[in-house]
Amino acid sequence: MYKVSVIIPIYNAETTIRKAIDSVLNQSIGFDNIELILVDDKSTDGSRQIIEDYANKYNNINVICLDENSGLPGKPRNIGIDNSTSEYIIFLDADDEYLPHALELYYDTITQEGSDFVMGSHFWNLDGNLFKMNILHDCEDTSDLININPFKSDNNFRMLSHDHIAPWGKIWRKKLLIDYNIRFPEDTLAEDTYFYFKFLINSTKVTLLPNNENYIYYTVANKKTAIHGHDLAKFNRYLEGFKMLMDLLDGINCPKDVIISDNLSNLLLIFSNIDKKYKKDAIMAIYDFEQSLNEEIRVQRKEIDLLNKLILKKRFGIAVLLSNIYSFLYNNETIKTIYRKFR
Repeated sequence: MYKVSVIIPIYNAETTIRKAIDSVLNQSIGFDNIELILVDDKSTDGSRQIIEDYANKYNNINVICLDENSGLPGKPRNIGIDNSTSEYIIFLDADDEYLPHALELYYDTITQEGSDFVMGSHFWNLDGNLFKMNILHDCEDTSDLININPFKSDNNFRMLSHDHIAPWGKIWRKKLLIDYNIRFPEDTLAEDTYFYFKFLINSTKVTLLPNNENYIYYTVANKKTAIHGHDLAKFNRYLEGFKMLMDLLDGINCPKDVIISDNLSNLLLIFSNIDKKYKKDAIMAIYDFEQSLNEEIRVQRKEIDLLNKLILKKRFGIAVLLSNIYSFLYNNETIKTIYRKFR
């Protein structure tokens, strides 16, 4: 039995995948205690040869190669889950890395505390400069280890609802994945948000390690994420994922304001970046969706809140004009770098 299963979805990552794999090989817990599952999403570069070379050296590396590219990380992650054999799951993106102590700390914590999942703080590597991203929100406890019951209070749920919802940087108890059929949606964006909250609403104990940075998330000028690019397909996929998330939470007695604020901010950033000719239909889709929420909408980011208020007031022409300005500013490299540093 391995102590943990580490799952890495891979697509055209030949320049970064060695760094990611080596960060797992060099873990203080000992690589013999790790099952490493590498799921190649039909890469067209040299990624497949690289991971097969690693697998030929180590018996505990399982390489799975998809016959068709899925286009999104949900399917490769689900395949990794289905092929894992340990009691605990850890995710890693193919262009990031874990610090050497991370897996041992996660494993010791989740087994000793009996938690459903554990998460620590992490670093953003912005073009070689490290910035700590602390996971604490609205919490006055400065302890190294904090246990939280998500449903003990509204504040507890809000603390766990902020934007540190990516599957990486955490260790997950696999039993919950099985018992509650928790998987990533495979044809939408916001799939990681859906996965996180489906796990959270079925959890009773979450452990935070705010003073331990365990993961390095690499951010460079050309790194593509859900909010980058001028792609209508991304807008539609994110909106669909957002709808699925709200359907999941429908009927759950929990505060949804932080969830709506964070995801609406992402949706409006994608909207700002799509081609102008698609914005008329997209803005109506946003308006109709917000009307269906039957929730008070508050967006924390002031510039996005201004854009959203214009949409809610049906001042669509001004909203489109403002979104075009945002798109120009957002894609300015100097402004983008400043934003990432102070995010």
